Amino acid sequence: MIVKVSKVFASFINKTAKEMGFKAHAEVVTISRGAYSFTTGTDLWDAGEDYDYVAGTCKAIKVSYPDEYYACNRYLTTYGLTTEFRRRGVKTADGLKEMLRDMLEV
Repeated sequence: MIVKVSKVFASFINKTAKEMGFKAHAEVVTISRGAYSFTTGTDLWDAGEDYDYVAGTCKAIKVSYPDEYYACNRYLTTYGLTTEFRRRGVKTADGLKEMLRDMLEV
């Protein structure tokens, strides 16, 4: 599994949430260059492959929660995901699922 902003990884997050019993919905969204740092908490210089040079926009995974949770959306970037992945030393799919649960469960 490649840990990056993609539809495949967003689908993996949705399957993990369902399997582990927490409610969250992940989808890939496009964010303007000006709003990227504000919404994701990641500097535009760290956007890397999330940045589309032609369109001048960035991709991120938007994680939303049910309305009754009163929780703000969370935006995941490739930089943030890989940083956490390396910090934890994840080696298996189960380790990746636990990482996602710790990051996203409300």
